[in-house]
Amino acid sequence: MGKKILLLLFLASFLFVHQAEAKLLPQAKKTTIKSAAKNTKTSGIGAFPRLRPDRRALTINFSNLQNASSISYMLTYKTNIQDEGALGALNLTGSSNATQELLFGTCSKNVCRYHTNIKNAKLEVSYTLKSGKKYLKKYKIKV
Repeated sequence: MGKKILLLLFLASFLFVHQAEAKLLPQAKKTTIKSAAKNTKTSGIGAFPRLRPDRRALTINFSNLQNASSISYMLTYKTNIQDEGALGALNLTGSSNATQELLFGTCSKNVCRYHTNIKNAKLEVSYTLKSGKKYLKKYKIKV
């Protein structure tokens, strides 16, 4: 009887320690992923899209441009009538930061007509680092 109790206590302690280790493993993986992401951001560029407060344009703030040899962007979205979009490229003039504003609409002679009922808005930013590596970042935009 005493041996059975000792055996049960041993098995219970083993299971308790094993469960505690299993709970610790995901945290260790998260830490590794975070540190890997930090290394990627320092060598790459940053692209931070934000909707303008009136929700009629997308503003993209770019950073770490000194690491890039070329950067282009493409915004696509659907309206009730048709597919729309805007695309372009940054002129890399030695500055490390830049901002680009993309309207959900068209402007001519200082008169803008904004699109309504925007759906499936997507932004793609592609860039090439000075090292020659090419990257593509994709964003879904909720308008």
